[in-house]
Amino acid sequence: MTLSINCKDAGDPVCTHTMYGETEEELLKNAKEHGIKEHGYTEETWKDEMSHNLEHFRSLIKNS
Repeated sequence: MTLSINCKDAGDPVCTHTMYGETEEELLKNAKEHGIKEHGYTEETWKDEMSHNLEHFRSLIKNS
């Protein structure tokens, strides 16, 4: 089973990139890489974002 999350669903008004992973850990790793590369997150700001919004992001994960 592949898991996915769409950037727009996660709150970005423009980006429609979808990240995938076979596990939640892999999916969040891919989302972090996208966030750093495309949205200007740093390791620290990503960590802060996840500490406040992890459950919200988990609620957006879809089974593909």
